[in-house]
Amino acid sequence: MNVKAKANQKESIYIEGIHYLKGMPIRLCMEQGRISCIESLAEHADSDAYAGTAASLLCPGFIDIQVNGYAGVDYSSPGLTEAQIERVVRSLALSGTVRHLPTIITGPRARITENCAVIARACATNPVIRHAVPGIHIEGPFISPEEGPRGAHDPHWIRPPDIEEFNEWQEAAEGLIRIVTLAPELEGALPFIEKLTEEGVIAAIGHTAASPQQVRDAVAAGARLSTHLGNGSHRLLPRLHNYLWAQLAEDRLTASIIADGFHLPDPVMRVFYRAKGAGQLVLISDAAFLAGSLPGLYHWGDMAVRVHPDGHLGLDGTEFLAGAGHLLDRGIARIAQVCGIPPAEAVLLCTRNPARLLGLPAECTEFLPGSLASAVRFRMADGPEPGLAIEEVILAGRAVRLTPH
Repeated sequence: MNVKAKANQKESIYIEGIHYLKGMPIRLCMEQGRISCIESLAEHADSDAYAGTAASLLCPGFIDIQVNGYAGVDYSSPGLTEAQIERVVRSLALSGTVRHLPTIITGPRARITENCAVIARACATNPVIRHAVPGIHIEGPFISPEEGPRGAHDPHWIRPPDIEEFNEWQEAAEGLIRIVTLAPELEGALPFIEKLTEEGVIAAIGHTAASPQQVRDAVAAGARLSTHLGNGSHRLLPRLHNYLWAQLAEDRLTASIIADGFHLPDPVMRVFYRAKGAGQLVLISDAAFLAGSLPGLYHWGDMAVRVHPDGHLGLDGTEFLAGAGHLLDRGIARIAQVCGIPPAEAVLLCTRNPARLLGLPAECTEFLPGSLASAVRFRMADGPEPGLAIEEVILAGRAVRLTPH
């Protein structure tokens, strides 16, 4: 990144890299946090700096539609504060995620309502949070109580869909709720999905024990998304007739997946990619509040959770996962390697695709003059494990310091 002070003391920043969609080198110029121009560097396209697999890509930043928490902050815990939300925003930016949906999981009605209100107030008063948080994802409490599909959600708070309860959340959220994940087999789920769809909220199928027909009925009612497909499911399923095949076969469903190397085996990830294609797959982190923590043993409610040296979270002494510990940068690198696709195509799964799903403005996936800048420059990292090297980040018009003071 290059920063220079002009005579009028206005800060000017520019970043150079390969445009992630156009494949050509550009210079992105910013004045006072806003994009002032995009200059073509096409005459340098064949130079060593922009040729080959080591060339750095430049994009408006990754979008994560499912973040339960990060860096010790849990979006579902009582006492959530604006300062904690900003900590998550700035911590995620270090790995290239500049926009995310705070995700509130199954819990008491009053707590979900209060945390929606806290996030809405933070968006209203804090411009960095407002830029980085385009909405809220509610995952539960209207999910299957069965072991397996229930996942780590507290069974005490699982309940049938209630449109009045949703209305209470949405009022507290000041309209910010963009996704609700639910199990479509529950009593009242189909009219609930229809109501969400009428209000422009995405109904997502997840943590479900639905039959294939119930999946199809949910899609007919308006469901548009499969939440972390392949996870939050039974350990054993009927060979041919099950809710995974039904969702994979449904062209009207976009699927979100966790591509961290722990939640889905590589062959399954390849099958999901081939079934859905590059246009209907969204990478998510599903990061838990312990993601980003140092290796060691932690306690999360009644659970003992170990953060392993490789970053994944597990229930201590078992083979079971306890949420996700990695972010989108790892997912991009892994799906590129596992599915044999170019990094630029992998980036679309957490830029263009989630933005299109959410109906976000063009500035979230394009560099538009006059818009408040967010940008990430990165390249594929060297080494035996797939990863990204994040080189530069702009968050809400300001450069992010990527190294400790």
